[in-house]
Amino acid sequence: MSESPLRRLLRSPRRVFLLEAVVCFGPLVILLGLGLLQLPLVFAEDQPQGAAWLFSGLLLGGFCGLWGVSQLVLRVVQPQRQVGPPRAIVLMLLVGIGCLLGFYWRWQLSPSATLMLVVLPLLGSAHFLFLARDYLVRRPRA
Repeated sequence: MSESPLRRLLRSPRRVFLLEAVVCFGPLVILLGLGLLQLPLVFAEDQPQGAAWLFSGLLLGGFCGLWGVSQLVLRVVQPQRQVGPPRAIVLMLLVGIGCLLGFYWRWQLSPSATLMLVVLPLLGSAHFLFLARDYLVRRPRA
């Protein structure tokens, strides 16, 4: 009986990259999900509309960044897999990083929350950009 692709992936040395992605971006994924649940409540409250639209923009940018990171992780873990174009990946990742920094600027975070929600995702993004650099600049591997 042949082994499933998921089982082969979990046995491969690339599983460390999956663990890194979960550790670096897991809290942000949870925060994005909670933000999506909170979105109708933000518009229902009696707050200035600018704050609600800022929250919506940060949430949308966060999902764009999540798409860019997921494409990078897929490319690193499975190099033969077809992912989005390099320009789109980098653009979406930059949008996500901008929204992450906007989130950090808007809300006061404790040092541990800053580490978990800002520093780790930035380091993880930089590492996955480094690992996928050949694909992003369209250089064939030697």
